[in-house]
Amino acid sequence: LFVVPSLSVAQDGTVVEKTTYTVYDSVWLRLQAMDAGLATKLKDSVDFFRITYLSDGLKVKGFIAEPKAKGIYPCIISNRGGNRDFGMWNPLGILYFLGRMASWNYVVVASQYRGNDGGEGMEEFGGADVNDIFNIIPVLDQNPKADTSRIGIEGTSRGGMMTYLCLKRSCRFKAAVVTAGMANAFLNTAARPEMESGVFGELVPDYAKNKEQGLKDRSVVFWADQLCKTTPLLIMHGSADWRVLPEESLELVGQLYAAKHPLRFILFEGADHGIREWRDERFVQTKRHFDYYLRDGNPLPMMEKHGK
Repeated sequence: LFVVPSLSVAQDGTVVEKTTYTVYDSVWLRLQAMDAGLATKLKDSVDFFRITYLSDGLKVKGFIAEPKAKGIYPCIISNRGGNRDFGMWNPLGILYFLGRMASWNYVVVASQYRGNDGGEGMEEFGGADVNDIFNIIPVLDQNPKADTSRIGIEGTSRGGMMTYLCLKRSCRFKAAVVTAGMANAFLNTAARPEMESGVFGELVPDYAKNKEQGLKDRSVVFWADQLCKTTPLLIMHGSADWRVLPEESLELVGQLYAAKHPLRFILFEGADHGIREWRDERFVQTKRHFDYYLRDGNPLPMMEKHGK
């Protein structure tokens, strides 16, 4: 247990508390049933921690998954989907997603976002809570296993939107992966009216008065040309996704192509929101992207037309 003695002088990103995350046998058994090889690998090679860190002065909850072996490793920030309790990092997800990426020899950090899992404040679904992602970077600075010159970022669904917002604000990230990311909130709310009434209307500040701006601020298709062009991006989407329509990613891909952003796009035929029908391939592609650009530091591709 690590506790900061005086919060009055603590800064954003300060780790207030860090404890070993206990994985109960029932969770290991569930993972064993899903992926026996992964369960065995994680037990042997990955440590898990639960943290409380400061973001905009708020105590926010999060997690770290890192290799057990001594060494210095590149880092991945993983952005959860959903809102409030829905989509929150849970014991199985921590193992299956964060643990898996850590087993690739990365230090992985993830925030629950403010107001969730006992954290202070209230999330804004892509507003001030984006600071919770940037304020977890100093958490990596405090980790002796983390090579903070090599940080990647990834997210699914709402976490994809959060990833796009981070790429708009910073060129800190060496590679990014978005899976089924929300890219056009206008399309999203038109297809799913409950998103407007139950999510945007409840979480976005002053939504009733500033609906159009609130949706544009959270829709990368309105500012795709502002994404950092030195961060190569992998976008993956399932063609049978109803939670976030693939049309959102298709619209964005066209804009990124026009902006000559380093991009790889994969549309998985017949796949749902979690790309479950092609989940192994999803992980293969995620690992390949991070290994190539983040771990190995390969140069960006030539985006100008060329060749014979």
